[in-house]
Amino acid sequence: MSLRNEPLEWQSNTQDAYVPIYHKGNLVGFFKQEYANEVIQFLNEDEVLKKALKRSCADLLKATGKDINLVNSLIRKYIQVSERPKHGTRAIALLLKERQTELDLSDSEFTKFCDTFKISPTELNSIYAGEAFDDRLLLPLTRILGITKERLLEVRDGSVEDNKI
Repeated sequence: MSLRNEPLEWQSNTQDAYVPIYHKGNLVGFFKQEYANEVIQFLNEDEVLKKALKRSCADLLKATGKDINLVNSLIRKYIQVSERPKHGTRAIALLLKERQTELDLSDSEFTKFCDTFKISPTELNSIYAGEAFDDRLLLPLTRILGITKERLLEVRDGSVEDNKI
């Protein structure tokens, strides 16, 4: 502050210091010190996991006698299968599993619970298998999951943003 209690035009705040982050010797950005170590640790662990996945896919291809050049496509396949589904019946099946966990119910208890809402065990197993389901199950599913019909349709069919490509 100046003598007249007016703010100075140029100031610095040493508490907001940023530190440089390097990847293989190249500067890639700056982080506040409080986050830098955690970000670096996460990124290094990510690199190790990527290398482990690549090696395990290569070993699998070698063991099955397949072309080792298929490693990257096999990695993409495993990543796609491992990602949380954003929409479709698989996404609804995941929401049902999460709801079961929230309610702390066993598989048989949850099946009975769903049956009281007019979703038979066969229909529930079909959803878990990723099969398309009839629209008449929308209302019971909204009650079981505790979400609106609009939200359920968004999950099943994908949001407008998901369909813009």
